[in-house]
Amino acid sequence: MRLFWKLFLLQLLAASAVVAGVLMLSRNLSVRGFAEFLEARERERMEQLAEQLGTAVGKGEDLTQAWDEFAQRRRFEKKLHLPPPEHESDSELEGGERVVVRRHISRPPLQLQDAEGHFLRGARELPEGVLREPIEVGERTIGYIVWPRAPRHPEQIQFAHQQLMHVWRIAPVALAIAAAFALLITGLIVRPIRQLSSGAAALTRREFATRLPENRRDELGTLAADFNRLARSLEGYDGRQRQWLADISHELRTPVAVLRGELEALLDGLRPADGGAIRSLRQEVGRLETLIGDLQLVSLAESGGLRLNLTQNDLAALAQQSAERFRERLKARGFELKVDAAPGLTANVDAQRIEQVLANLIENALRHASAPGPVVVTARADGTQAVLTVADGGPGVPAEALPRLFDRLYRVEAARARASGGAGLGLSICKSIVEAHGGTIAAQLSAAGGLEIVIRLPRFVGAAHGRDS
Repeated sequence: MRLFWKLFLLQLLAASAVVAGVLMLSRNLSVRGFAEFLEARERERMEQLAEQLGTAVGKGEDLTQAWDEFAQRRRFEKKLHLPPPEHESDSELEGGERVVVRRHISRPPLQLQDAEGHFLRGARELPEGVLREPIEVGERTIGYIVWPRAPRHPEQIQFAHQQLMHVWRIAPVALAIAAAFALLITGLIVRPIRQLSSGAAALTRREFATRLPENRRDELGTLAADFNRLARSLEGYDGRQRQWLADISHELRTPVAVLRGELEALLDGLRPADGGAIRSLRQEVGRLETLIGDLQLVSLAESGGLRLNLTQNDLAALAQQSAERFRERLKARGFELKVDAAPGLTANVDAQRIEQVLANLIENALRHASAPGPVVVTARADGTQAVLTVADGGPGVPAEALPRLFDRLYRVEAARARASGGAGLGLSICKSIVEAHGGTIAAQLSAAGGLEIVIRLPRFVGAAHGRDS
């Protein structure tokens, strides 16, 4: 059975149970209320009789004498029944005329008792569950009128029957209305589920541009929004994977083409197999090895397989040491190296990997920044975080390119030309290592107009994954 019909039948059954319960409860309460009304009316008559007896006794008559007089005056039956009143009801004949049917309603047997509850007059035997009405003169009780609870009254029976007939008339209409609402509610619930199912089928066909309408504010609307976020993520991932494969092919093609050309030149005798040729071949093989190593490092980091040897280290000392390794090269190129490291800045990090990150960033500045200009390395504390920055003096990158700088194999061609070296994996490797430490890395424009890379690392909590104890 499909989900639509399951939900519909469940709602219809629930609505039927509720309608039946409400109708039967309403009928029972109505019948009970009518019975209480009849009993209250009977008690009211007894109160009037008790008041009349009390008034007669108050005028000097004896209680039994007053009872006998009222019994004779009201023509009590042999067992002191009150005069049977007439009950009128309409009935319709076949000809359409209405006639009044009069029938007598039998009164319950009454009993007169004295103040101590002893029998005086009336019915000697009464069933259990009697009602008592005191006969009072002033504030003194001189006796009681006792009568049994009335059996089911003809009026009560007729009223209960009428109520049952009303229930049977209302039930089909109520069920039809419940079925209509069940169809409406089921459709509202199932429609977005069907849309989600169709969307999921589209994703399996790699149609990642599929989106669901987000026009609801309930859980199904939240589910549609989550689906759209998933679709956008898959679309972005698929695009990055395609670009990744294309970039890898392009990056590998260049050194392989160089190797092939040089080997063909050697084989054809166009170039002598001397030391220069061997060194050139070795240089291209080294580029391939570097590229493959970088690709493997990025792959390990993104898959959670990058192992970190986390220990407590002085980040200020690491920043100072990393910068000093490049001081002579920077000076030779006309750059001014500045290091601003706060002493005592410690964090639980892999020292070798952090030095690798700082070396990549300084090397990046050395390759792409324009001399003369400053290269500034800083290390400072910011609450529970340690902040490392590497900034250069320009020419910088366009603002729209900043979010993509850490993409694999991405280059800003205007300022990060392929001719300057590198495969475009340096910043991607830095991002992988920093995130493996539980930190973040971002690019922004520096105060000097160049590029500034900002690294934030937790000072007191190690990375949650990829660690060695």
